[in-house]
Amino acid sequence: MSDGNAIGRTLTVSGVFAGYDAADVLHDVNLTVEPGGVTCLLGANGSGKTTLIRAILGLTRPRAGEIRFGESDLTTLPTHRIVGAGIAIIPEGRKVFPRCSVEENLRLGAYEIADRAEIRRRMEVVYDRFPRLRERRGQLAGTMSGGEQAMVSIGRGLMKAPELLIVDEPSLGLAPNLVEENFETIAGIAKQGVTVFLVEQNVHQTLAIARRGYLLQQGRVVESGDAKSLAASDAFQQAYFGAGH
Repeated sequence: MSDGNAIGRTLTVSGVFAGYDAADVLHDVNLTVEPGGVTCLLGANGSGKTTLIRAILGLTRPRAGEIRFGESDLTTLPTHRIVGAGIAIIPEGRKVFPRCSVEENLRLGAYEIADRAEIRRRMEVVYDRFPRLRERRGQLAGTMSGGEQAMVSIGRGLMKAPELLIVDEPSLGLAPNLVEENFETIAGIAKQGVTVFLVEQNVHQTLAIARRGYLLQQGRVVESGDAKSLAASDAFQQAYFGAGH
C-alpha cells in the first residue's frame, strides 16, 4: 500500500444529500479518498453505496452538498466530463460485452482516445498485468470464466489510465479463491500509483488491503478511520457481528 504521500488529487464528498424522486438516500455524507492506496466504503445492501457511486459519477445529481476531485468541482458536471477528468469505474457484476472479444472489450475502455499508438501502449500495460488476457485476446468475453471476466472488466477500466479507479463489489459472484486473486490485483494496481476507492461488502478481504475506510448505514457515514481502527470500532462490530460481539 502507498504511504499516503502520493502525488495526485483527492476526491472530496462534502455534505452530500442525494436520492430518487422525493426521497433522499444519502444524508449529509462526508468522506475523502486521498491519493495513493485503497480507501474503502463498507455497508450492507441498501445502505446507499450505489447511490454514492452514482452521485460521484454524475448519474444521480446531489440535492445538496459538493463533490470535488482536486480543484475540479464535479457536482454538476455530466458523466462524460467526470470520466474525462480521470475517474473510471469497474462496475458491480463485471458487465463485460459478451459478444465482443477480449481485445474489443479493452478497446472500448479507451473509446475517447484517438492516438492508436497510445491505445496499443495501454493495451500492453493491461496484457502485462493479465498475461491470460493476452493469450485469449481473440476469445469472446461471454465464453470466459467469472475470474477471467473480472480481469477483462478491470483491464477495461485501466485502459482509461485513470487517476482514480472506483471498484464496485469486486467479490460479487466469484468463488473464494478468485475473490482473493481479485483483491490481490486491486492492491497491486494501488501500489502502481492508481488511487482506488473500493466499495464492498466483503469486509475481511477489503480491510486487508485498505488504508482507510468508511462505514455507511442507512445513507449516513457512521464510522471512519484507518482500516485497523475501523475494524475495532463499536459501530463496525455491531454492524457485522451483532450485539453479542
